[in-house]
Amino acid sequence: MMQPLYWLCEPPHNKGGLIWTVRLHDHAASGVAKSGDVANSKFIPEISKLKSRVLPKIKQACGSLFFTTSLEKAKGNVIDNGSFAFVHTGKKFLLVTCHHVWNGFLAAREKNADLKLCACFDDRYPVAICSTSEGTPTEPIAQDKDLDIAVFDMEPFLSFCSGDKNFFIPNYGPQSQVNVNDLVAIIGHPGNERFDSEIGLFFGRKPYCAYVSGISGYKIRVDFTRVMSLDRELTAKQSDEKPATAGVSGSPCFVVRQDYEPYLIGFVTDHVRYELSEHNYLQMTSATCINEDGTLKPTSSFYGNPSRGIRV
Repeated sequence: MMQPLYWLCEPPHNKGGLIWTVRLHDHAASGVAKSGDVANSKFIPEISKLKSRVLPKIKQACGSLFFTTSLEKAKGNVIDNGSFAFVHTGKKFLLVTCHHVWNGFLAAREKNADLKLCACFDDRYPVAICSTSEGTPTEPIAQDKDLDIAVFDMEPFLSFCSGDKNFFIPNYGPQSQVNVNDLVAIIGHPGNERFDSEIGLFFGRKPYCAYVSGISGYKIRVDFTRVMSLDRELTAKQSDEKPATAGVSGSPCFVVRQDYEPYLIGFVTDHVRYELSEHNYLQMTSATCINEDGTLKPTSSFYGNPSRGIRV
């Protein structure tokens, strides 16, 4: 088992962020299904190489968003969280998350005007990127409900990012042409790994590996029925009241080739489960929907009816 990594955050007196701290810990990857679990898989990876060659790159490509009623105290004030991806189009630095995360914050703020949306840009300094309706005027460059994507300009926040952050460029080359049974790696901040205390906020950053099971337009399905921990325990079961992935909405998704290089292909938007069937999959929106200026391509096709699933 990979040992957790800890970052204890110092109060950001010179950063303009919150006065309480954030601590982040990493978890070992949820294991890839055995070779017999997926028919005609192109690539069955070595777990040790995923840990040593893929995980160090992708774990710096995501961050956590959270809703809080206080910038002075974490305990009892953080009500929800999601994830986001660091993206660079070649022309613009972007923060990409889900439409339902952003609009969930707006809906919650209508009920509580003190609610703030905060982001963790460098694992140490949470920053209020959108506070009261009269405060920080952060708005998306573009958002689309069907794609379930919201795109923000990162330029105002680059000074808060540490130098080890990875802004992945969506790759339109042959390496990132996605097919059914391709291996993908996902990393995000599930809500069941979030803990608050008197000294600050604790987030878990967890990777998952699984296989593509379907593609249609900008939508990509990733089979989650047999994704297991390294102890061979199912990550998500039909009987779960809330999926273990709740909170990873907006997480980046990468296709992993035999060279163990990760290529950004999309963003997690849904965990779809049905009570009366064995359907259990993560749904992604392809990164190809983002233009170089951060705007979104028009939606001409998307996969299925995500409203029937469970939002993550």
